[in-house]
Parts: sequence; structure tokens; C-alpha cells
Amino acid sequence: MSEKESKRAWFAPTDLASWEMSLMRLLFVLIVFAIIPTASSLTSQPNPVGIAHFVDLTFLAKPGVLSGIRIALIPVAICYVIGFLPVATRLLLLLGTVLPGTLDNSQGSTQHSLQVISLILLAQLSCAIWFKLRKGHRKEARLWDVFASQQAIVAAYVVTAITKISVSGVGWIIHSKNFPIQMQKNLQMAYYNTLEYPTKQPGFWASWPDKVQTLFLESPNLCRVMLTSGLALELFAILALLGKRWAAAYGALLILFHLLVRAMTGLNFRFHMSVLFIFLVLPFLLGFVSKIIEKRKLAA
Repeated sequence: MSEKESKRAWFAPTDLASWEMSLMRLLFVLIVFAIIPTASSLTSQPNPVGIAHFVDLTFLAKPGVLSGIRIALIPVAICYVIGFLPVATRLLLLLGTVLPGTLDNSQGSTQHSLQVISLILLAQLSCAIWFKLRKGHRKEARLWDVFASQQAIVAAYVVTAITKISVSGVGWIIHSKNFPIQMQKNLQMAYYNTLEYPTKQPGFWASWPDKVQTLFLESPNLCRVMLTSGLALELFAILALLGKRWAAAYGALLILFHLLVRAMTGLNFRFHMSVLFIFLVLPFLLGFVSKIIEKRKLAA
């Protein structure tokens, strides 16, 4: 490949085999099912957001509704994995995540831990509609499906970084030494939810927030360096779109970043880490394994 052709490959879909894309869709749809609840106890929406302004979503709390939705989505998921009816499957899976998520966020407090899943489905749906209208080649559409998912992930991190900068400016760096105070607030919030301190629970991760808090109080500059590095990592996440190697390296760094955040705060970003692995790290690993298999076949 010439240097000119190599440059053209930047910020463009990388080549993937059909089975690789199917495997990625299979793993992702398992994540989708993991975030769709089997039941809900939310019988009101006192502070509606999004479509809850127009639709009463409390019907989801009725017995059997959410479990019925999950069962109904099983054939949809199968079609999604094999690439059949791309527009319809993505739309239904998107609704399956957005409806209960909107009801949950209509209780007066919002959380974004599941947002990235719906954002990826929205990007895939937009891509499927685009290629449906264009009547593009099926493999090209599937490659762009993966690339659109990568763009959605990257956008989520870049927007997060821009929001931090726009709200706090350089204060994010200057005042980051005060982060242990925020850590203590998170732990106190968790305590008042369960009346048990998370750091007193058994398990590998439970005691880490206290350890990190002590370390940051003793070394405030270390706290500043770590938080500033995290901000830079989010801000330049677009570099993950340069190709398979860039995506894998950046995905691995973001996963490490989330593990560090979990150690600092006790917050679990397992769904973010899952999609980072599926759409950024896994394509490179699959390509690496394929090359090894191909070399062994040639040597046999």
C-alpha cells in the first residue's frame, strides 16, 4: 500500500471478515440484553425527560411487560447478529434500551452509565438507514456499521472532555487536587443508599477508594497528573479512528482509565469497558489471530 493510500485509510472503516463482524454483533447484543431490566418498580415519572414528556412509560412497571419485551427481542437479536433486516432490528433494540432507561431517568436524577449502548445502536440505525436509501453493498454497510459504532464511542468521550473544559476551564487541572473530597462525597452517597460503606464490603475493589484517597491526600500533584491525563485521553479519543492498531491501543488505554476510576471512586464502568473491547480492541486481536492461523497454514 502506498503512502497516499495509507493516508486515505485514516478515519475510514478498516477491513473485517464477515464472521468477525458477526462475532462483534453477537457480543454487543449480549450487552444490550444485559442492560434491559426484567422488571421495574417505577410506577411514576415525576420529572420526565425525553420521550417521557409525550408518553407515559410507567406501563413498563406492570408485571411481565419488561420480561415479555426481552423474550420478544430474542428473534430480533438473532436477526441482528446474522445481519438480517438491519433497520428494523436496530430500531427495536434501540427502543428496548431507551424506554426503560428514560423511565429510570425520569425519577429526578439522571445517570449515563448505559447511554453509550443506546448511542451505539442509534449510530448503527442511522448507518443502516443511510445504506438502505443508497442501496449500498452489504459488506460495505456492515463495515460502516462497525465504524459508526466506533465513532459513537469516540464522540461520547470527546463530548465528556469538552463538557468538563467548558464548565470548569483550567479549574479542572488547578483544583483537581481537591478530588479526594469528591471521592468522599461519592462514598457518603453510596452509604446513604444502602446504610453500608462500600469500602467495608468484601471483594478486591472495595478497599481501593480509601487507599487511593489517602494517597491523593498525601500527594496532591499525583492526583492532578492522573486526572489531567484522563482528561487528555478523553479529549483526543478521535485518534482511535486512525486504524486497527490505534483503535486497539486507545481502547486498551481507556479500559485502563476506567479501571483506575473504579479504584478511585468505586464506580463500575463495565458496560463502557465492554464496548471498548468489542469495537476497538477486538478487531485488532481477531486480525492478529487470523494472521497467525494463515501463516501456520502456509507453513504446513
